Amino acid sequence: MKWFPTVCVLLIGGLSACAQAPTASKLETEKTKATASAASSKPAAVQSPAPKVPQKPPAVAAIKPRIMLEPTVVVGKTTMEIQQAFGNPNLRRQDSPAEVWQYLARDCALHLFFYPGTSGEALVVRHIAINGRSIDNFSDLDRKQCFNDHLKAVGAEEVFIGKKVS
Repeated sequence: MKWFPTVCVLLIGGLSACAQAPTASKLETEKTKATASAASSKPAAVQSPAPKVPQKPPAVAAIKPRIMLEPTVVVGKTTMEIQQAFGNPNLRRQDSPAEVWQYLARDCALHLFFYPGTSGEALVVRHIAINGRSIDNFSDLDRKQCFNDHLKAVGAEEVFIGKKVS
């Protein structure tokens, strides 16, 4: 039985070598538990979660529907009003007592016929003619579309809105 204490010491030493040493994560967990138990013994300041800032939706440009104006919206306008809206005509022709102004758009030509107004001084539009610029579309043309395309091209879409809208 002399060997019994020696065998026990060897067995205990061997078994303790098989045991795992505490890892860093176990040590952190134990520290967290210790901190939590210490914190629970002291009254801590109540922290409310930070208020959520509402997310703004991305900015989207407002798309206004295009208003299609009738070409007759220019009837009754003076030479000054037309020149401010359309700029200088491509062609200006005197046919007394009338004056004809021609504006060339990409696919069509606009002809504005000015006659003396009721007061006799200022010339005003009394008639508008629109025709295609090629033999293919000379008479077979969407006049309203062409007029509105020209308004857009010269930046005069807003000038006549609120006057005579179809």
